[in-house]
Amino acid sequence: MDLKSSIKNLPASTGIYQFFDIEDNLLYVGKAASLRKRVASYFQNKNLGPKTNLLVKKITRIEYIKVFSEFEALLLESKIIKDNQPFFNAIAKDDKSPLYIKIEGKEIPLVLTTRGGFKKRGQFLKGPFPSAKTTRDVLKMIRKIFPYCHHKNPKKPCLFVHLGLCSYPYASPNSQKKYLKNINRIKKLLSGKSRTLIRDLKREMALLAKSQKFEEANEIKKQIQKLEYITTTYHAPEEFLQIPTLVDDLTLVKLKNLQQVLGLEKLPKRIECYDISNISGKYATGSMVVFENGQPARNQYRKFKIKLTSKPNDYKMMQEVLTRRFKNNWPVADLIIIDGGRGQLNTALRVVLKFKIRSRVISLSKRLEQIYTSENTLPVSLSKESPARQLVQNLRDEAHRFAITYHRLLRSKQLTAR
Repeated sequence: MDLKSSIKNLPASTGIYQFFDIEDNLLYVGKAASLRKRVASYFQNKNLGPKTNLLVKKITRIEYIKVFSEFEALLLESKIIKDNQPFFNAIAKDDKSPLYIKIEGKEIPLVLTTRGGFKKRGQFLKGPFPSAKTTRDVLKMIRKIFPYCHHKNPKKPCLFVHLGLCSYPYASPNSQKKYLKNINRIKKLLSGKSRTLIRDLKREMALLAKSQKFEEANEIKKQIQKLEYITTTYHAPEEFLQIPTLVDDLTLVKLKNLQQVLGLEKLPKRIECYDISNISGKYATGSMVVFENGQPARNQYRKFKIKLTSKPNDYKMMQEVLTRRFKNNWPVADLIIIDGGRGQLNTALRVVLKFKIRSRVISLSKRLEQIYTSENTLPVSLSKESPARQLVQNLRDEAHRFAITYHRLLRSKQLTAR
């Protein structure tokens, strides 16, 4: 297969790409939110600089590995570069030594970056990372979930404290204790133990709620949600290297299980999911997310600024969003998922019937994570381990994230306009 065909056949998915020369030497490893778009950019732009132009001239073969999240892509890219030392990744460092994330082994451990892999006693070291940007990206993701401190200044809180990105461990013994918990969580996350970490956080959240410490429990809940978003169903770099088709294999299992659970005639290749976000009817937004072959097709996501101005009514808002969607000549979905219970499902079914859409429609309730269908009087309950449940939850959570992001944007625009 020539390069042009190889690029055309690349998926628009998150993953890492590898460039090889005519002698099958690995030249370069990179990561991308969309493999097809990123790799194509090397061949569309002729003014990439002398190093990159030389790289492009040498490329004869392209390989890729799909992953579930950008966080996984960052760590997998780092692992392959560490193991193989591709020539063009090495020269991109401008002869600087490799970059690591270092957590000091002190009373109040700071989270820093360092060059060189020498590890002192008590220190935690993760890396090397391929570039300063990659390292910053990893730390930026982590800091939004588990605030940490990166410089010693016990007398005065820095800007990061005011932004909520540093928990300021110098304030009191209690804040130091809380800070050390975050540090241990960061170590677990960087060590690829995100499943254990999420399980521990859920256990801690339940204990806090039982003790009626609802504010602290809610804080943990937000951490879990952010963590689940960046890691999705986290897999360590070694898993992708052992099974490069891991994403496709696991996705196919989920699709087949969903087909079986719902009694579908064929695999649901295109799935659409809808959610509504509003505060007492104000700044109401709707979202439509699309998964193709079990993976997000972000270029087909759509957001709706709801025009309904009367009292808040989730049913009417959902009716408006679906009506506007079906007035467009977009591809027909094999399966439509609505966020909500029986009432939201019935609303969606009326709109689908009106437009004579031949899509199967179900809804997923947040409270008990039960699936409502038109065929069954009682909702379908699936175990947490069910691949079908994991897939529909992933769609619902993505629709919720997309809707609430747009809702917050509209709300902030309204506040700044005053």
